[in-house]
Amino acid sequence: MSKSNNIPQFIKVSYLIFVNIFAAIGLMFVGVFFAIRLKITDVSGTVDNLSQQFQTQDDSFKVQGVSTSSAQLSKLENQIETLTKSRELKINNLCSLSELSYIAPINVKKIVTVYNQNDSDDIVSKMIFAVITHLDNQDEFNQNLKICIQNFNSETLTINSISTQIQFLNSQNIFDWPNKKEWADVAASITKDKNIINKAAAVAKIEPRLVVSSLMVEQLRLFYSQRELYKKYFEPLKILANSNKISLGVMSIKEETAIAIEAHLHDPTSPYYLGPEFENLLDYSADVDVAATRYDRLTAYDHYYNYLYGSIYLKQMLTQWEKAGFSISHRPEIVGTLFNVGFPQSKPNANPKVGGSTVKIDQTTYTFGRLAYEFYFSGEMVDIFPYTWAN
Repeated sequence: MSKSNNIPQFIKVSYLIFVNIFAAIGLMFVGVFFAIRLKITDVSGTVDNLSQQFQTQDDSFKVQGVSTSSAQLSKLENQIETLTKSRELKINNLCSLSELSYIAPINVKKIVTVYNQNDSDDIVSKMIFAVITHLDNQDEFNQNLKICIQNFNSETLTINSISTQIQFLNSQNIFDWPNKKEWADVAASITKDKNIINKAAAVAKIEPRLVVSSLMVEQLRLFYSQRELYKKYFEPLKILANSNKISLGVMSIKEETAIAIEAHLHDPTSPYYLGPEFENLLDYSADVDVAATRYDRLTAYDHYYNYLYGSIYLKQMLTQWEKAGFSISHRPEIVGTLFNVGFPQSKPNANPKVGGSTVKIDQTTYTFGRLAYEFYFSGEMVDIFPYTWAN
């Protein structure tokens, strides 16, 4: 009789179960490995249906730098080319504002105000684009714009003549969200935090308005998705909404994101590394419970650390793209999209997509990135959070 026949039956059964369990676990890990390698587990969010239009608009009137074809021209020819593009952009802006003054005078007034403050045709062109995306008949607008450009007269069509033209015109904002009470409450609450936001943005060396463009999307998303809490607390108290335990504070910073933000500050090999001067911004004392302290920071009533983490987070992704040769500092729609989708989805390239999670405001559905763009170039709160860049 063989030795195997002397082994008790229960040991044989236990052994087979043990082997099968480990085989199943091994199969599971193999499946996870290939799922990760094949990027089956990646969450990409939604790409906005106007994503390519944002890219085209950004490329259309770039007057900074020299294109590949013009790199071979002389310095004088380059200057002439730049001046020509600048003139084309200015004419396009003036004609666009003239046409829009009859359709969206409220928005044109805001754009004129910004133009008088900044004298930046680049900013104005992006503000105009945000308005154009809401026109019911863009073909008619484009036809009228073409006629205006062909017959342009710099003596009769100026920013002052447009100001006079819209002086007595009134209408609702062409963007729907600024006409809502929810936005008035969000704006009032953000205004209360103006100094804290500016302080956090200054520490991270990032434009405050860029931070607010993601903050307002998070807040409108929460206000419209938590209606009962809005009516009971946020509306009467004019306070900003805090997210849940997964996403913390007014900017909805996830704990895992906060941990990554801290790690990138200390890792010179990281594409998100900001430099030695930023390394110790989020350091902890040696005697504290780090996880508990991090949670307290992100949920603190004064919101400072929540804004600081959010500001550094944005700065890190801006730095990553800058290092890769693709600046997005003037593209709030991409910055907002990246804020929403996170580090794993931040992959610098020449044609980034606008999108992220969807935000529904009454009957209008936005992607996170598009709404961030729309706020940034809406002219809303520009007296509190002005544009700090120009041509």
